[in-house]
Amino acid sequence: MAPVNANADLAVGMSENVGKARVALGIIFFINGMTIATWASRIPAVQLKLGLGTGALGIALLSMAIGALISLTFAGSVCARFGSRTVIAATLGLLSLSLILPAYAPNLALLSVSIAAMGLVSATLDVAMNAHAVLVQRSCNQPIMSSFHALWSIGGIAGACTGAAMAYAGVKPELHFPAVAAALFVAGLVVTGGLFDAAADRAPSSQPQDNALSNVWRLTKSRFLLAISAIMFCCFLVEGAMGDWSTVYLQEVLHSEPGFAVLGYAGFSITMAVGRLCGDWLNKRLGESALVLGGSLFALLGLALVLVPLNAIVAVIGFCCIGLGVANIVPIAFTAAGNAKELDAAPAIALVALLGYIGLLVGPALIGFAAEILTLRIALALLSLLLIVMALISNGVVRGNHSQPDHL
Repeated sequence: MAPVNANADLAVGMSENVGKARVALGIIFFINGMTIATWASRIPAVQLKLGLGTGALGIALLSMAIGALISLTFAGSVCARFGSRTVIAATLGLLSLSLILPAYAPNLALLSVSIAAMGLVSATLDVAMNAHAVLVQRSCNQPIMSSFHALWSIGGIAGACTGAAMAYAGVKPELHFPAVAAALFVAGLVVTGGLFDAAADRAPSSQPQDNALSNVWRLTKSRFLLAISAIMFCCFLVEGAMGDWSTVYLQEVLHSEPGFAVLGYAGFSITMAVGRLCGDWLNKRLGESALVLGGSLFALLGLALVLVPLNAIVAVIGFCCIGLGVANIVPIAFTAAGNAKELDAAPAIALVALLGYIGLLVGPALIGFAAEILTLRIALALLSLLLIVMALISNGVVRGNHSQPDHL
């Protein structure tokens, strides 16, 4: 255990620099979101360059999820050992490099490897920056996690819009990706210095480092972490289904024009960002449990608007309601996991994020399989079960939100 005076000095330093750390971390969330969206916005250009069919492209895209899942088995332990600031600093640079690689991949194999590397680095950064956000929120002594996730969403929108502009202007990914990577690398290099010291959440060297299997074992014995993991799994699955099937639903089931059909996911994404911008204010007034409960029910209302066969405009409004409803559930779940008594912040966040990513990965495929058997409308209706589960266990995010690991 660290000396009492050292801990006291560290706490004073954190309280004095909390504003600087909040700004720096917000920019880092933005950088992560923009990096992933920059790649996603130019997937068609990379596909055309390499002459990939949809099956081959699917293999390449799956590699990102695989890389992320691999990362989440060790990212928490790495953050606990070295501190979240150290991991953020390392992964920010690697993330910029990983954005460049897909633009120059000469074949499917190397493209898959480069995308897997991006997924691995981005997921590791996800764990580290959410763990650091827990520290900043403790120092602020008020909810601020949703604002960080709002900046991730805004970064995603910025990356998508920039990518669309580059595609319209005929700029190739070989030029687009390095330019964005260089700008984000410099920004990351500048703001990292504003974060809290690595010692703020670094486990004492005398404390044994848990591995992924031991953390999973702890999960099975903790009703609190099980509830958080269930919420993460359900919410990520719903988000993944919206990303992959909203446009298809509007176009194939409601027979919308392709240009209009994209408004489903666009509305979902924009209202999610808006909801997160308001999330901390709502959290202060309603509390975590009420916000998860209300958000789940509001998303359920949105899903009803999507599925009731009125017209495409009503369905787009429904997708917007779903975005608003689920906007703050993941930030609240990350906060609750980061303050769990059973594990340090980073390992707990990595563990629940792992289950969330599994939902994100398998959800769209399950919807596709169900649509083949039951129709797409009925398959999407099954998402209501997940929203109901989140509503029923919404009080599971409350316990532990103000606890701290003993060594802090």
